[in-house]
Amino acid sequence: MLKLAIAASAALCVAACATPSRFEWGGYENALYVYYKKPDQREGYRKALVDAIERGEKSQRLAPGLYAELGFLSLEDGNNAQAIAQFQKEMTAFPESREFLGSVVARISGGSASASPPAALPVAAQAAQ
Repeated sequence: MLKLAIAASAALCVAACATPSRFEWGGYENALYVYYKKPDQREGYRKALVDAIERGEKSQRLAPGLYAELGFLSLEDGNNAQAIAQFQKEMTAFPESREFLGSVVARISGGSASASPPAALPVAAQAAQ
């Protein structure tokens, strides 16, 4: 009985030490796996993305790339306006994505990749100028 109590205590301590995920992924990872294996499950994948985004927004722990992933789905569907809106949300939430997604938006909009908005300079780089 003592061994069982010690084992249970050890398991509880280990479980308590596990750090929670920094981001809210929802069912995105499983849905992505299913979608890659069965491309006809596209709508299930889209729903999982939307659910993960909603959960992430609600908990203030939105995972990076989810807006962009939804934007690429919209782009594949031919809905350029919705794709651009999702890319803009991604660039606002995660400024480090601006360099890449800005060029994607520029190409969709008919501009060249060089027409993308400049990436924000880090504070240290701004001070050096």
